[in-house]
Amino acid sequence: MSEPRPVRLPHGGTLSCDTCRNDVFEEYRWKLQTTGMTFFNLDWANRDATCFVCTSCRRIHWFHL
Repeated sequence: MSEPRPVRLPHGGTLSCDTCRNDVFEEYRWKLQTTGMTFFNLDWANRDATCFVCTSCRRIHWFHL
């Protein structure tokens, strides 16, 4: 987790929550699990997603960056 902050998007805009329009988020990295990789016990090789959690309503915004 990172310190809550506004998030700058690649095109230059600022992320705002789709639910409450808040513009301050906590940043997390989560592992994207797949059944095939889990079957072969290779969960560590799955991709990561960058997730921004709204500090107001707690909605999670997922990104594959």
